[in-house]
Amino acid sequence: MRALLPFLHLFKQTKFPLFLGVVLMISGLAASIGLLTLSGWFLAATAIAGAGALFNFFYPSASVRGLAIGRTALRYFEKIVTHDATFRLLAKLRVQVFSKIIPLSPAVLNRYRNSDLLNRLVADVDTLDSLYLRLIAPFISAVVVISFITFGLSLFNLSLALTIGSILLILLLVIPTIFYRLGLKFGKKLTESRALYRSQFVEFIQAQAEILLFNAEDKLRQQLNRTEAQWQDYQQQESKLAGFSTALLMFANGVLVVLTLWLAANLDFNSDIGAHWGSVVERFAFIALFTMSALAAFEILMPLGSAFLHIGQVISSAERISEIVDQTPLVAFQGTQTAASFSEVLLELKNVHFHYPERQDVALKDLNLQIKTGQKVAILGKTGSGKSTLLQLLVRNYDPNSGEILFGNQSITAYSESTLRQQFCFLTQRVHIFSDTLRQNLQFASLTKISDEKMLEVLEQVGLANLAEAGLNQWLGDGGRPLSGGEQRRLGLARMLLNDAPILLLDEPTEGLDRDTERQILKLIFAHCHNKTLLMVTHRLTEIEQFDHIAIIDNALLVEKGSYAELSQNSTYFSRLMERV
Repeated sequence: MRALLPFLHLFKQTKFPLFLGVVLMISGLAASIGLLTLSGWFLAATAIAGAGALFNFFYPSASVRGLAIGRTALRYFEKIVTHDATFRLLAKLRVQVFSKIIPLSPAVLNRYRNSDLLNRLVADVDTLDSLYLRLIAPFISAVVVISFITFGLSLFNLSLALTIGSILLILLLVIPTIFYRLGLKFGKKLTESRALYRSQFVEFIQAQAEILLFNAEDKLRQQLNRTEAQWQDYQQQESKLAGFSTALLMFANGVLVVLTLWLAANLDFNSDIGAHWGSVVERFAFIALFTMSALAAFEILMPLGSAFLHIGQVISSAERISEIVDQTPLVAFQGTQTAASFSEVLLELKNVHFHYPERQDVALKDLNLQIKTGQKVAILGKTGSGKSTLLQLLVRNYDPNSGEILFGNQSITAYSESTLRQQFCFLTQRVHIFSDTLRQNLQFASLTKISDEKMLEVLEQVGLANLAEAGLNQWLGDGGRPLSGGEQRRLGLARMLLNDAPILLLDEPTEGLDRDTERQILKLIFAHCHNKTLLMVTHRLTEIEQFDHIAIIDNALLVEKGSYAELSQNSTYFSRLMERV
């Protein structure tokens, strides 16, 4: 239950709608119970009075009609208010969860699958709507209405009123407790199996091309069916227990009605109240009043058995959300520097040592490197040597375990996140294409409005004339499915050319391109970076002589650095790289 406490604090943000919802729920239940109770008394009293006796039926008949109309109206507005309050809470919760997830990216979130994160943000948050709608509000309403019933019936007979009220209160405490315990046994498993099935299903749909290509559809479909069967098994258990709770409450209702009939038949009622409605009303009419009241009171208890059976899933969903949002970001932007200073030495890494979280192998070891303003630097090395890691540290996706990174003679941690982001344009190996138009996929490269003419010009420059001809409003689809890998990479280069950041970090920008296209792209990059600082990770040596400085990383160590001329004459490692070309 402790997992629910952080989410209960959200109720403070919508206190009035939640309180109003409970009031309307109490009023609706009271009107419903009052309607059946008064109707039972009215019918019995009319029958006892007989056709030839004087009996004032206007007051009770008007009350019955008023309660019927009131019950309908109250339930209508109660649904509107409670659901609106719940949706507002869920909206605030999603924003809160999302705001806590963002700082965890990418260092912490890399260990989660995208489909799992989506399931937690959507399905698990949706599950928490039961917390108010099915648990808290109905339980509070039940306690209040039972108190009202007991007080109202005590005006006619105190002992029978206390008997009915005590039995209802005991059932209110016992039934939810029993089914809460039963729901805890499989609630977590049901939530986890649901999340696993949805994650597997999303990945099964997204990977259809690869699955069909490698003839793996049957195997993955069988795995999906097993997960679904397990999920359905837990759902079946929940349905059986929900049916059992309904049957148990109906049985208890029948017992209470019989007990009320038996006890009421041997009691004296306050005849003064009956005389108010008509002198011919006999005390036996109040037997129907108590019986119908006991029968109607179970409208309070009926939803609570299955609701508390569901609480295991609510707790499990809360734990799954808390598992993510309670984690501490590995990188905290606490700097206040809002202006970047550009000295002669723009970036400097001093004894930087780093390994990725939950991994023991070192990614960078005792790295020392200086990058001057306006310098063009190539970072060479074989795959897995630590080249891309260096760029990740410069944009503070990760912080080094030891050592220091200086930016403009100040620690890179001194700058605010927005300031740092404005200084770097980082083109990663994986270019993400949004499910949107071509125009929007290019526009987000700049905070200012980019003209259509500029977009079309850049597309022509990077060799995407075919996309330019199709128009900027064409839909690229989820992940840019219509585009080839080379086209996606060129689209990423187009974004880079539309960005005005003074420092460019490029990770294998020409990977997957033919040699002629590679030379053309490199020419564009150098032209764009004429007055900018460039760091480019590559293992291809095309146009390598155009760089001012070359750094070679091997097995997490900076093994050589210098200009092209220096390394060509004095470096055996660089010479071996050149021989492979």
